[in-house]
Amino acid sequence: ILLKSPSQAVIDKIEIPTDIEKWRPIMVIVNPKSGSGAGKQLLRNFRAHLHPAQVVDVLKSNISASLRWIDEHPEVDVRILIAGGDGTICSALDQIDTLSRRIPVAVLPLGTGNDLSRWLKWGKKCGGDIDVIKLMEDIQEAEVTLVDRWTIDAESQKKLGVRLQSNKTLSMTNYVSVGVDACVTLGMQNTRESIPRAMSSRLLNKFLFFTFGTKDVFERVCKGLNERIDLYLDDVHINLPDIEGLIFLNIPYWGAGVKPWATYNASHRQECDDETIEVFAVTSSFHIAQMQIGLASPLCIGQAKHAKLVFKGNHSFPMQSDGEAWVNSAGTVLISHKCKTAMLRKAEKQSTGCGMFF
Repeated sequence: ILLKSPSQAVIDKIEIPTDIEKWRPIMVIVNPKSGSGAGKQLLRNFRAHLHPAQVVDVLKSNISASLRWIDEHPEVDVRILIAGGDGTICSALDQIDTLSRRIPVAVLPLGTGNDLSRWLKWGKKCGGDIDVIKLMEDIQEAEVTLVDRWTIDAESQKKLGVRLQSNKTLSMTNYVSVGVDACVTLGMQNTRESIPRAMSSRLLNKFLFFTFGTKDVFERVCKGLNERIDLYLDDVHINLPDIEGLIFLNIPYWGAGVKPWATYNASHRQECDDETIEVFAVTSSFHIAQMQIGLASPLCIGQAKHAKLVFKGNHSFPMQSDGEAWVNSAGTVLISHKCKTAMLRKAEKQSTGCGMFF
């Protein structure tokens, strides 16, 4: 039963069907701006098959308010789908993590990197014309897996009693980095903010990524990164080689499909729910390009339960976490375990005809 408020539909009561053995309603969170228009089409397709209260437009609805009914109805075995880019997924997961119980979450890739969806087997990209009935059947049959999430605390240094910039706290699911790859992300982010239409095309996104990466090959603004930061893994100081980028990895994929830890997984196994983060480095934009075509491997630094970066002197470098980039001034960055989130991994064999998501 729904009560209409001026801004949105509010769930007043849920009646669980008695004639369905495993009733799992699906809630869909969509960013209509993602995926070169695919988000808008997906929004229309889901609304054609689901109740309006089950489909959340992140631009018009409060995610937290839309999720409230889940806590109010613990008897309902609900599953959630997030359709959008890394930023949308991270923001929605922050809200889902505040619920009193773990709700399994699937992701639909509408961004450009989509490394989380690659690992969870939902694909590297999708369009708005996807078969939503088949997708919801797949979500019903998907396997639940726990994934670590991390807290990034960036604390700015004080100078004459005044902080150089505001402290920053955010969550991370995929990876956080400092240096050359964050520099590329920052360039693309600034372009998106100054010319919003320039980021409406996936093809243009990839072109800009290539452009900013090529630009850094010549400018090398992150040269000497190892001399300007101190790295501590589990409180142990690490001597860094000559690098231009440092990445803290939580999932197997990075950089739109690269598997950086695969070389070391036999001796230093990577798990996504062991509260341990993997750390590797890159020497340049060219090194990243070589990794993306399989001609080079990363520099393995180590694994840790928590990490700390100290920016020495007055140096500042670009950083990025799950697609959100910023310039970090002198200070300290702490990376610590936040929680475990239940995610849905697409099963290898899917059954058909599951009408249990309405």
